[in-house]
Amino acid sequence: MKALVLASVAAGLGLAAVLSLPDRTLPFAPVETVPVPAGQITWTPLGNFSHRGKARTPRPEIVAVPGFEIMKYQVSRAQYAACVEEGGCQAVSATGGAWPQTQVNWLDATAFAAWYSDRTGQVWRLPTDAEWQLAAAERWGETDADPEELDPGERMLTRYEHGLRLRGTVTARLQPAGAFGENALGLADMAGNVWEWTEGCFVNGELEADGTIAETESYCGVRIAGGLHRAAVIDFVRDASVGGCAVGLPPDHLGFRLVRGRRAGGAA
Repeated sequence: MKALVLASVAAGLGLAAVLSLPDRTLPFAPVETVPVPAGQITWTPLGNFSHRGKARTPRPEIVAVPGFEIMKYQVSRAQYAACVEEGGCQAVSATGGAWPQTQVNWLDATAFAAWYSDRTGQVWRLPTDAEWQLAAAERWGETDADPEELDPGERMLTRYEHGLRLRGTVTARLQPAGAFGENALGLADMAGNVWEWTEGCFVNGELEADGTIAETESYCGVRIAGGLHRAAVIDFVRDASVGGCAVGLPPDHLGFRLVRGRRAGGAA
């Protein structure tokens, strides 16, 4: 039957056109996704901010995030290996099986998204930083509400100690998919030890006297990874535990999951 269909199409379009059609047959089962309803988050961009030359933390603001659909599990080693085999992704050291794919940088993650989009005929992408926070729901433990009276050194130590307390709740050893349970939305391992790449960029900015943001400039050579606390990691780094984390505590492991559909704000 398949041969008859191809022959029929070839007669109408020409053999060259048929041969150029993408193969939508995936080497693994379709991924399971979870819808995340639109919601609001308390948001503070991650970066360096100052007011009149003095380092300060931006005032948190309430941000509305449109709904979206995201993978229930992180991309697995087997799924990533299929991309490598077809030439869409770079080979990495962690390979094989149903465990979360780690040892990947931001460039690897976006390459997989491009390959998977092409193979499925759908749009797949990394979540924005805000989308990841909304998806993490009650499993996201970071706080940016630093007392204003802290100087930059004290603020850094406060965040470092807070990050250590959060990380003390989980093992640093890589675990199988699903080992850290599901959150209220049904998403697995959002409070695990694999930090997930997002589209978010590190930000430099100036603040008004009241702590609101006056102006910002994104530095996208450093990307935001979502986890128990946010981490700013250089985009080509595959293992931030041995260096390459631009701000704060480094992630134990770097992996990713993808959003299906349009970007927040409606952009394709």
